[in-house]
Amino acid sequence: MLRSLLLIIILVLSLQGFAQVTIQEILSTIEKNNPELRAHEQYIDAQNLGYKAQNNLANPEFEWEKSFSSEEGKPYEILVSQSFDFPTSYIYKNQLKKEQIANSENYKTELRQNILLKAKLLCIELIYLNKQKTELNKRLSASRKLNDYFDKRLKEGDANILEVNKIRMLRLNTQNQLKMLTSKIFNLHEDLKKLNGGKSLAINSIVYPEISLDKNMNVLLQESLNADPRLKLLSANEIIASKQTSLVKTKSLPKISIGYRYLNSDVMKKANGIKLGLSIPLWENKHKVKQAKLIEQFRKEEYSIGKMEKENNFLKLFHNYLSLDKSLKEYQKIFSEKQYDQLLQKALKFGEISGIEYLTESIYYYDSFDTYLEIEYEYNKTIAQIQKFKL
Repeated sequence: MLRSLLLIIILVLSLQGFAQVTIQEILSTIEKNNPELRAHEQYIDAQNLGYKAQNNLANPEFEWEKSFSSEEGKPYEILVSQSFDFPTSYIYKNQLKKEQIANSENYKTELRQNILLKAKLLCIELIYLNKQKTELNKRLSASRKLNDYFDKRLKEGDANILEVNKIRMLRLNTQNQLKMLTSKIFNLHEDLKKLNGGKSLAINSIVYPEISLDKNMNVLLQESLNADPRLKLLSANEIIASKQTSLVKTKSLPKISIGYRYLNSDVMKKANGIKLGLSIPLWENKHKVKQAKLIEQFRKEEYSIGKMEKENNFLKLFHNYLSLDKSLKEYQKIFSEKQYDQLLQKALKFGEISGIEYLTESIYYYDSFDTYLEIEYEYNKTIAQIQKFKL
């Protein structure tokens, strides 16, 4: 009983070891290990500290003045003062700080989605290339058998050298395609490894993830726009520009200075008191309000342009998706009905077609199947781009 239980445990662990890694698991791993995301986290933290520092008071001032005149009793004076902006400016500074810190999350989300989409597209392309590799291995096996078959027929005088050479060229072309494909798969795995902070990841699957996409374009468009971090960022920039305009206007109000003064000498009595001062911004703030208003107007236009670009890009992707969906279903229907390559092999075996005819029909079939695989890849790639906002 114990031995059986141990065997079951070992079997389960073995099966887990050979389990296919899903795209979602790969994306989760990359999100943890990506060096750019980690570095950006630190940069955002530094930026947020900078935003908080904008609300700090100016440094206090300390002055000490000493006179060496004996007649006046060598007096000395101490002055400690602190300057302030006009009180309303601190309200706007605080509001501005909160908006800027909140907007940092939009920057983080945008970068994360860009990196994860890049990784997801790499995974989808690897699945596509794996499917191509599987197909090419089948073709190479078939071409080798065909090559041996025609070599035998050539010796027996039932085939000519032209047919044999064409079959050999087919085998050679398939071999070279497979080599190039293997090299491309290796390079894509290296790109995936780079995104994962130098740690290896492997996609060996030939099955695309199951995807459901709402075909109501308007609903999907609205979801995409509402969740898009780039648009949120641009919208926040518009609010920040408005707050900055209000803040700049308060700079036209006088600054206040308050302090304590202490005076002492050998011949005079000690004296102390307070110091009050105003700094009137006659020239320092010139043109700054106008500049802030122009920046605010630019941010509004930037948001409108950004939204228009997002809508335009979405509509192009969605129409492309509908076209690919239709084409994919047509190809799936054709290739699911019958194994065309097997029918060709039977026809050749029973002498219904010649070697040249078989080769011509095979190339036509291969081209069609390659187109089907390409459409399937573009279909899954387009859906991934449409659903970027969900990453």
